[in-house]
Amino acid sequence: MVGPVSSAAGSGDRRAALEAVRDKLATELESIEGPAVAVLSKELRATLAELESLPGGREVSPVDDLSARRAARRADAQGGNVPAGGVERGT
Repeated sequence: MVGPVSSAAGSGDRRAALEAVRDKLATELESIEGPAVAVLSKELRATLAELESLPGGREVSPVDDLSARRAARRADAQGGNVPAGGVERGT
């Protein structure tokens, strides 16, 4: 079974592939907790930045903007306890 990310990546359309990755990351962020939130939030921020840097960029919807900001806040809140390696301190 080919999913939306695989299909978009195979199309050769960079914007479509990045948008599919963005959507997948946002969906995954809704269902995880702990250190993984910081990791996925960082990837989502990087994907959003790359999308914005593409020529002919699209305007970000208010819902996507709020979702990205919420994910960034959660990652920042988790970041104090999660070092670069992704392992919580004190465990």
